[in-house]
Amino acid sequence: MALDQETKSAIEGALNAFNELKNTIDPLKTDVQTLRIKTDAFDQAKLDKLAKDINDGIELSQKAQAKQQALEENNKAMEIELSALKTAFNRAPNGSDSSEGSEKKLRKKMNSAFNAFARVNTGSRQMYFDEYLKEHCAEDQEIKSMLVGNDPNGGFLVLPEFGGIIKTQIFESSPIRQLADVITIGSDMYDVLTDSDQAAAGWTGESTPRTNSGTPVVGKIQIPAHEMYAYPKATQKLLDDAMIDIEAWLAGKVADIFGRTEATTFVTGNGVAKPFGFMSYAAGTDITQQQVEQVNTGDAANFTYNGLVGVQNALKEPYQRNATWLYRRASNLNIMEIKDGQGRPIFNMTYDKNAGLEPSLLGAPVRFAADVAAMAANALVAAYGDFKQAYQIVDRMGTRVLRDPYTDKPNVGFYTTRRVGGGLTNFEALKIQKMA
Repeated sequence: MALDQETKSAIEGALNAFNELKNTIDPLKTDVQTLRIKTDAFDQAKLDKLAKDINDGIELSQKAQAKQQALEENNKAMEIELSALKTAFNRAPNGSDSSEGSEKKLRKKMNSAFNAFARVNTGSRQMYFDEYLKEHCAEDQEIKSMLVGNDPNGGFLVLPEFGGIIKTQIFESSPIRQLADVITIGSDMYDVLTDSDQAAAGWTGESTPRTNSGTPVVGKIQIPAHEMYAYPKATQKLLDDAMIDIEAWLAGKVADIFGRTEATTFVTGNGVAKPFGFMSYAAGTDITQQQVEQVNTGDAANFTYNGLVGVQNALKEPYQRNATWLYRRASNLNIMEIKDGQGRPIFNMTYDKNAGLEPSLLGAPVRFAADVAAMAANALVAAYGDFKQAYQIVDRMGTRVLRDPYTDKPNVGFYTTRRVGGGLTNFEALKIQKMA
């Protein structure tokens, strides 16, 4: 059957369209096949390496950004420092007219050096202005004198850094308050009744007449409370602006000197407007006359074994169990060096595992007292006895501080007082070692 012309044209047009579509699809199939081959070749290992490279790039970028930020902060700090230096250099000079020319000349040189320093390229090395002066201006003595060691020529620009605490000197004292008996009283005097005498007795026959026997005598010792004072002052401005608490610092210093002053008096005080020290009583064995026995060392320059044994054995047995040696720390060296006939040390320190090394002498503990006399001829160099039985300390009241901002303006006074007394009440409970 013959096709008409219109049908033939339609069929031809469809064939042409099919051929064109085929020509378009064939290159696309080729591209898809190529992409599939490349995708198969791009395995997981390559993908992991790609991810690692990306992370490394990010990390390097962050480090570079941090380094840039630190550099900017450092530049800002240098700008502040340079600005302060420039302000100091431009400050009007002080002094007489005769020195004004030299001041202007120096300031001109410093400004010139500063401008040159501001333009110098140090690369990655950080340079400070004083380093620049040393390297580039060493030949100019005027500029060279701009150093930290000279306050007007730059030293004022470098401020010290304070540690916030004060390093305080340590002073040695005597532990009498820890050893003696302490009591607080409500008046200005403390009376102690002493029973230092004995009754009389004797033998008699059956019809022998009896006479009156002696009766014991009772004594009394009075210990007055003496006043100790301190009166430091400080300006109100210092109290307000100081970097430490001046008031608390002064209070601590006064408390320390009060403690050391009374400790010294408890040892050597003469009883005139102050306590009576146990080393100040008369020598002897008559306790009714307030005498303290002194035992001689037998040597005018050193402690001796016989002398120390003599002191210890002079003390009655009831006082021995609480007896303590008291002498200077420097004297302990002399005592520890006492040797026997074969050159061996006689005394050794006792080791207590609970307290560590503690000095002892002839079985009794030793306490160091800086207020006991040093070794010298006729000096009272040590004491041995039961201090709690022997020496009495009386406190009228604790330390009292009167803050006075009115009497001496602009100063603020801290009138500090303490009332305390002391004296021996048992004269046989203590023995003294005396140098020959």
